[in-house]
Amino acid sequence: MADSTFAEHVATTNSRLASLRANLIDAATFPEACSELTKWCQDQRAFTAHFEDNLMLALEVAMDYGTRENYDYMLTHGLVGACFTHRKHLSKMSATRIGRWYEQMRRLKKNGGKRKRAPPKPKEPSVIPPTNGALPVLTSPCPPPPSAVLPPQQTNGQPLQQPTENNNFMFSPTNSD
Repeated sequence: MADSTFAEHVATTNSRLASLRANLIDAATFPEACSELTKWCQDQRAFTAHFEDNLMLALEVAMDYGTRENYDYMLTHGLVGACFTHRKHLSKMSATRIGRWYEQMRRLKKNGGKRKRAPPKPKEPSVIPPTNGALPVLTSPCPPPPSAVLPPQQTNGQPLQQPTENNNFMFSPTNSD
């Protein structure tokens, strides 16, 4: 009889951990779910193999959402701190993950709750140095489509003349403006 009672306890607790995990996703229910999970994690009995998988899934969600804008990262910090205290009761892999999360939250708290990420650098077109006095050619990061690259055409058997430095395309010699 004791085995069925313990099995029911494990099933109920794992079900509750799954429910808390779902509530950690929503900013409106995050504070209550995180507080309940923190209180539960303050007891070392929470850190058994029977609950480890669901606990780690809930902690992963708490770390993912709890450090976002509109979520209380201090609640997440308290949760991870409670888990850090009892991590030795979990598998080596889970204990290591909690240790990493703890360090991440410690750095985050030190930075005032702001994640320090460098903004992505915009891709700038590369400049090919000018040759023969011509203007520099800008190239895009992506190659041009095949239809945009055409070989020089010939006119009346003569090759197309390339522009030179002396060609002034803005003014015509016949215009006296």
